Amino acid sequence: MEDSLLMKDNTEGDGKAEIVMDYVMSYSLRMATDAHFKKDSKLCQYCRYMLGALLGIAITDDTNVESVKVWKEWRHIDLCVEAIVDNQNYALLIENKYYTLLRDGQLEKYKKIFDEYYDSKKWERRYRLVSCLEDKEKIKKIYDLEIGNTEKDNKTEFSALSFYDLLPNEDVYEDTESEIFNEFWLRKW
Repeated sequence: MEDSLLMKDNTEGDGKAEIVMDYVMSYSLRMATDAHFKKDSKLCQYCRYMLGALLGIAITDDTNVESVKVWKEWRHIDLCVEAIVDNQNYALLIENKYYTLLRDGQLEKYKKIFDEYYDSKKWERRYRLVSCLEDKEKIKKIYDLEIGNTEKDNKTEFSALSFYDLLPNEDVYEDTESEIFNEFWLRKW
């Protein structure tokens, strides 16, 4: 991968990069729906894989992704996602971390807000922290969370994913028809 011109400049710290992450993740998740899906579209394939990785389910060409709705900064939560996949309703809480740390009790607070809202609904819930760090052991150490889609921390029920877990493991990534997607997801930060 070549370096990203979008996400890598001379700024020290994250420079509000998490806001950019919110917008591009929202776009990418919404592109996973059947309304946008074309089997020959690399963008759609990547976006459907990403949604599946976050939900912890396999999404194939035959999977019905009826809808994906995303709210950014809903009650201070980075992303709140509602997805209907194969007639199953999923609610997904995503906390993005560029290279920053969690505040004390942050995940517990967001989970409580999220659960209070979804307790009256019969939605399958998922809680994810997405980090831009590549080293999974470092993510585990810094955020004190289990890594992967199926393991979850007993206290918060969150699992952590590296930014790079949201794309299929390929030796070479094929550019999509979206330059923004390519620059954000397929370039090295």
